[in-house]
Amino acid sequence: MKRIFALLSAVAMALTLVACGEASGSTSSSGQSSGDTITIKLPHCYVEGHPLTDTLQNFFKPELESRSNGRLTVDIYPNSTLATEEQIYEGLRNNTYEMGVVGTIFQDRIPSVAAFQLPFLFTDYDQARAALYEGDYGYQLIGDVASLGFTVNGIVPDGFRVMTMNKKVESLADMHGLKMRMPNLEIMVEIGNYLGFAVTPMSMTEVFSALEQGVIDGQENPPSTIRSQGWYEIQDYLLVSNHVFTSLFLCVNNDFYNSLDSELQNILDEVIDETCAQIWDTAQTQAQEDLDYMSSEGGIEVYEPSDSFRQEMVEATAPMYDNMYETAPEVEEVINAIQAIQ
Repeated sequence: MKRIFALLSAVAMALTLVACGEASGSTSSSGQSSGDTITIKLPHCYVEGHPLTDTLQNFFKPELESRSNGRLTVDIYPNSTLATEEQIYEGLRNNTYEMGVVGTIFQDRIPSVAAFQLPFLFTDYDQARAALYEGDYGYQLIGDVASLGFTVNGIVPDGFRVMTMNKKVESLADMHGLKMRMPNLEIMVEIGNYLGFAVTPMSMTEVFSALEQGVIDGQENPPSTIRSQGWYEIQDYLLVSNHVFTSLFLCVNNDFYNSLDSELQNILDEVIDETCAQIWDTAQTQAQEDLDYMSSEGGIEVYEPSDSFRQEMVEATAPMYDNMYETAPEVEEVINAIQAIQ
């Protein structure tokens, strides 16, 4: 976004020197003259059908190439075909990739990012958008991430996480002891423990067979991931718990950005901003379409928790807020402000 770069331009310039010192190579665009074609490598981990994947391929790529009159071209590598999230993160730092999308990896590195994964922090997409995309709270996150050695141009939704299981759970007691696959991230494992699950971290690639063989009883992810991975085909129930809202970060390598002339910088800023807006505009509708599809085509029973059940989950995980404030007291004011958004 333009105003993100305005806020962070000084930081980005300073970090260029750091990034050069850390890296043995340089981005493919370094040293290009104004008439040369510059290729942007943009890897991410999301499959076809995800709002991020579709918007990058169908809007960002053609729009950027058109507005730059072919001076910028984009090679997009979805579904971890080029790199894992860890490799994307490192590649952004060492100038291997001009752009990339990362998400949960920041939770173990920056307390303020982990704070935005606190359970039941967001009630709906409007509140999340106001805090993370339109409000100053999102820019605070971007400032923290920029200090790692690259710039974040936008925060976009991965979405609210929901749960699938082969047992219908209608109370906190029903959850007790169920083997639930959670990402191997401290805050996510902690959420599962507070809800009473027997948390079983494992990689995404293992989940389908683990569900099929009964190694785990369930898993939790945004609807788009559950649909694209086909897990709804071997699970009986989907609880629309919306227990965590997860975000994705669209990142730009500092050396690459600073190597562009001002015209190309402005074009890139504008197209990224419009791309992020489109993803936010479509994410909520897409999530509902995914739920409807899995219910009608997959036969999984999709249901909402009762008010009392939801309150049980909220109260069970409430101590995590105090835990977070003890380790990162600077986030308490931000969290309180987010909760006040109507």
